[in-house]
Amino acid sequence: MHTLPMCMLEEFSRYSSLQRDQAPLAWLLVYLKRKGGFVQLNQIWRELGPTGGGPFWNQTTLINKLDKLERLEIVTMERRILPSPRAEAKKKTNTFYRLNPATPLYPYIFGMLKIYKEEPDKYSSELVEKPLERLSNLAGKSSGGNPLAGRELEVAMELIGEVFSVGGDEVKRMIKERMARKGMIKDRKQGSKQVTKQGTKKDTSGDANYGADKAKNGSRKRKKKDALGEELKE
Repeated sequence: MHTLPMCMLEEFSRYSSLQRDQAPLAWLLVYLKRKGGFVQLNQIWRELGPTGGGPFWNQTTLINKLDKLERLEIVTMERRILPSPRAEAKKKTNTFYRLNPATPLYPYIFGMLKIYKEEPDKYSSELVEKPLERLSNLAGKSSGGNPLAGRELEVAMELIGEVFSVGGDEVKRMIKERMARKGMIKDRKQGSKQVTKQGTKKDTSGDANYGADKAKNGSRKRKKKDALGEELKE
């Protein structure tokens, strides 16, 4: 049952070991995870290339990594025919990528990050040392039969607990308080009536505001990379 995922993990580990710098590939995975759905190739290059201050300095490296990730079934690629931005009468084939939710790596992508507090209620993140190795190790543990190991929330809570050196109950409280401040859930304490200095009661309750098919293509030919390169030049 775990043969296919384990083969993929082994190949990913071998591929990771060939990376002289693990950061570009790790940031690409984190970027796609944060985006959630399909992202156009042009947008990926714009935001992860030199213009956006990203880790990629040439298009070929980015395309090669996306191509390898697709062959590993870690990402899925989709081609869409869209109107050309230069001439509405023309149509152009555009390439989109997204992280594959079915990959055993998917729940552990954010495990490559370490979170630190800059100031009250403001957090930042950076990659851990050897992030791809950590990702492989986290995903590898899920093959041990633990039914909770593949759940993303469990992984996130474990990471928070490690960063802030707190137990499970405290982690849950921290998550709940942050969600309440973001308006994702109602905080009963904040929603209760409070007594003001004048002795009157004030209702501070707030309304909660509530805010990605697998596509495969044929063999990877040189002309595909040439086409992707031309697409990025548009």
